[in-house]
Amino acid sequence: MTGSKDMEVSERRIKVVVDRQKSLQPVELYRNLQQNGIRSVQFVPMVECDENGYLNAESVTSEDWGRFLKAVFDIWVREDITRVSVQLFDNTLNQWCGRPGHIDRQEISPLSARCQACSLLQFYRGDCPALCHDSGRSGLCAGYQAFFNHSSPHMRVMRDLIKQHRSPAELMAMLR
Repeated sequence: MTGSKDMEVSERRIKVVVDRQKSLQPVELYRNLQQNGIRSVQFVPMVECDENGYLNAESVTSEDWGRFLKAVFDIWVREDITRVSVQLFDNTLNQWCGRPGHIDRQEISPLSARCQACSLLQFYRGDCPALCHDSGRSGLCAGYQAFFNHSSPHMRVMRDLIKQHRSPAELMAMLR
């Protein structure tokens, strides 16, 4: 698994490039990571365009990215809170708690007015400009929005548990 060209392992963190095929098998992918004892993972969407600006066949679509994130989150929130660090989930919870999380957003280009007005901007900062269309909007925007909307009830509960000096992992017992 670690020799794969789309997985990079460093210091106990694995970076998984999620292409179209992987995006269609989120449960299998996450279960494989669990079985291999992975405790820290960063999912990176594969977004590559052809010479005409259209996504190539291997790229993840916004809808697939959203479904992938929601499916992985649904397992993680029931089984792995505090056991497995998923960078996006950790960053999102940090934002819910009012703690600035680590968000990689290179200032290559300014955010569009549409991105600046987005109610979810605080969670992902408009995504990486490298993934933006000429309009300045992320090619994965709808997928991120689907994930943030889907995860918000659970994030709210975890935030409240943390405010009460309790572990966010208590949510797993609540969901049983």
